Amino acid sequence: MLKKFSTPSLWRSKNPHSLEYLRYLQGVLVKNEKITDGNSALVIEAMRAITEILIWGDQNDATVFDFFLERQMFSHFLQIMQQADTSFVNIQLLQTLNILFENTKNETSLYFLLSNNHVNSIITHNFDFSNEEIIAYYISFLKTLSFKLNTKTVHFFSENADQLPLFSEAVRFYKHSEPMIRIAVRTLTLNIFKVKEQMLHKFVIKHSRDYFNNVCQEIAHHIIEMDTFARSAQNEASNRSRLSQYIDVHIDNLHYLNDILVIGNSDLNSLVIDCLHQFLIGPIYLASLASIRAQPNTLLISRVTSLFLFAQFLKIIQETETIQNVLTSLFFGDINDIRTEWVRTLSDGINLAMLRKWDKSVESSPFRNHLFMALHDGNDDDHACFFALLFINYILQNQAAQKELLNAAQLPFPGSTNKCDSELADCLIRIIENCSLTDTLIRPITVELCTIVLRHILLCLESDQEFYSLVESSVRKTQHKLSNVLRGALQTEKFFLEMFEEEYYQIQKSERKINTFLEDPGLYLPPSNTPLSGLPLFKRISSGNDERIRRSLQFYFIIRKFAQDLSGETEHFLPISSQSEPMAELNDCINLSWLLFYFIDNSDLLACTVVNTKNERLSQFLVTDQFQFILVEPDSRKLGWGIVRFVALLQDVLIVGTSDNRTLQINVEDVETRVKKSGKNIFSAHLIFDDYIRCMAAKQRLNRGRKRCRLYRLGIIADMLGMRLPHSLQTMEGSPVIGMNSLRLQGLPAPGSVQRLSTSRHKNSVSSNGEGLLETIPPDPDTKQCSSGTIHHV
Repeated sequence: MLKKFSTPSLWRSKNPHSLEYLRYLQGVLVKNEKITDGNSALVIEAMRAITEILIWGDQNDATVFDFFLERQMFSHFLQIMQQADTSFVNIQLLQTLNILFENTKNETSLYFLLSNNHVNSIITHNFDFSNEEIIAYYISFLKTLSFKLNTKTVHFFSENADQLPLFSEAVRFYKHSEPMIRIAVRTLTLNIFKVKEQMLHKFVIKHSRDYFNNVCQEIAHHIIEMDTFARSAQNEASNRSRLSQYIDVHIDNLHYLNDILVIGNSDLNSLVIDCLHQFLIGPIYLASLASIRAQPNTLLISRVTSLFLFAQFLKIIQETETIQNVLTSLFFGDINDIRTEWVRTLSDGINLAMLRKWDKSVESSPFRNHLFMALHDGNDDDHACFFALLFINYILQNQAAQKELLNAAQLPFPGSTNKCDSELADCLIRIIENCSLTDTLIRPITVELCTIVLRHILLCLESDQEFYSLVESSVRKTQHKLSNVLRGALQTEKFFLEMFEEEYYQIQKSERKINTFLEDPGLYLPPSNTPLSGLPLFKRISSGNDERIRRSLQFYFIIRKFAQDLSGETEHFLPISSQSEPMAELNDCINLSWLLFYFIDNSDLLACTVVNTKNERLSQFLVTDQFQFILVEPDSRKLGWGIVRFVALLQDVLIVGTSDNRTLQINVEDVETRVKKSGKNIFSAHLIFDDYIRCMAAKQRLNRGRKRCRLYRLGIIADMLGMRLPHSLQTMEGSPVIGMNSLRLQGLPAPGSVQRLSTSRHKNSVSSNGEGLLETIPPDPDTKQCSSGTIHHV
């Protein structure tokens, strides 16, 4: 009936999940009570097999646990655990117990395992915690037990109101160097705090103060270390990576505190709030914001870090009483709200000291005043201003902030009938107006954040037309000033069009999620003023004339969008491409003879051989109009027609000379390619013409077309800025250029454009080989579908 297992001494039944085999394994443990090198493997294998049977019995056979309890098999585990020099066996024992408790679902089976106080004996056993594996499995075992803790099982873990080994032993590791162990301890404590049982509640309230003091003290030390690094580090990639780790740890700390607070235990919350004020809110957050020192060696963090921490706190903490306490101190408190301070001494290092009553005269609302001061100083200290705006934003967004308090602080909320605090309103409007100053240090991201805050306030104060008009007037004035700056740049900067399109693309395509701002170390570190930092211009201070123009463009796009939102206007100019007539698309079919007769002379339609990057040689025609560079492949099914195989804007076409006078190298780089700086063109090929004359004609047409296209688009920008193009730009090589202004007045399309003769498009999608296109155009006869697909004629 029994057959040999892999070890000579251990046998396995043909039915390993049976009561009979459990009896055999129990006998193995009895015979091997003393663990030696010779039998340790046998004992480990026996424990694993016992665990498998117990898990099976939990679901299938109640007699298995009856036997386990009757023979007191758990005592064998304890005897193994208590023997010295059995670290390897203890690792396997903890792993086995963890699996056993994790997979036991039946309540009766669980009660069997928890009975006789065996579990508490394991919890309090003095394991060799210098062994990393032992501590990992030990904490994992405790965490698993915490998930089994409820009102029915709590008496198994606590024999009286003053003992709960599961909590007491676990919190010793709350600041372990290994993150996974710290996370497990936090999960365990949360599971304990969630159990609503009177005896457990009394124990937690009585014995948790030291734990929360230690937690808050550890957070304070981490904040001080993070602030020291942030103040001394340059804004570069390596420092951002390191600071990101500091920020992640702090965010985890706040989420843990919030998880405790939202449990809703009022006594526990009072304890946590008191510890927060004693160790963090008073001596670090508030004291540092207002630079309040009781003595020379008082340790404060920077104003930026204080605002950063406040914003993080309001973003994450969602418990009403906690938020109420913090905001009350912020807006209506004074220095007497600071009862402790962190001091640094050479002998004792950093320690928390209690404060006596302040001797100095008490300033009214010093913390509120310094918050608004950070907003007021935005033009000189954009760094603090940015985080002050974030702080205000999260005050307005936090659902736990009570309306009565917001109303008293004159902060708008949905349905509010009160006015916005006049000082706050002035600060926000000043930030908007200061972005038009030539020497401003405000960053575009700060201006955008300011518009977000103003939007929220205006939505809450829909009935306050006076404030609405004040904001709109300020925004319009700022937009006009920025337009004046850009008018000058348009006339003097050779690459203004490229700057304009690139910055507009970035503003439209870049994802700037406000919820990620507090996780961005590049925003927390002091603002950089060099592109070498690796930060986009949107997040740093401009450097040089070129970047100042780009910054003004970013300001203009942000303010223009805000102004349109305020007035309800729709955008008529941007993007510039929307101002052009419908253009040829890939796989369109165009009438080459009709084009040749009506729009372009012979040199605009040139036969060439296209040699692409794959070294393929393709016979195609080069077609140019005012806007487009088009390569057309003759349509073998219809004489005089061609299928568009590539199309791009002429302004994106770059011509590179070659040693062969019959060849042009064409590179096409659009705005997306330029912004992403991938180094890869969207098109690159050699165009080989029949002779030198045709090659030169093509080069001239491309150059003239590129200039004409650029001027046409500059005309749109000039129209948007409320100016006329300078006379020097309105002519090119002695020929007048029709700009956007005159075209709009006449209601005409741009001259020389490849126009569709029918605007209806087939609903089928366009394929790369020309399939899926169908359209008929008079006066030509209807095209017939062929086996390879259909062609859309233009």
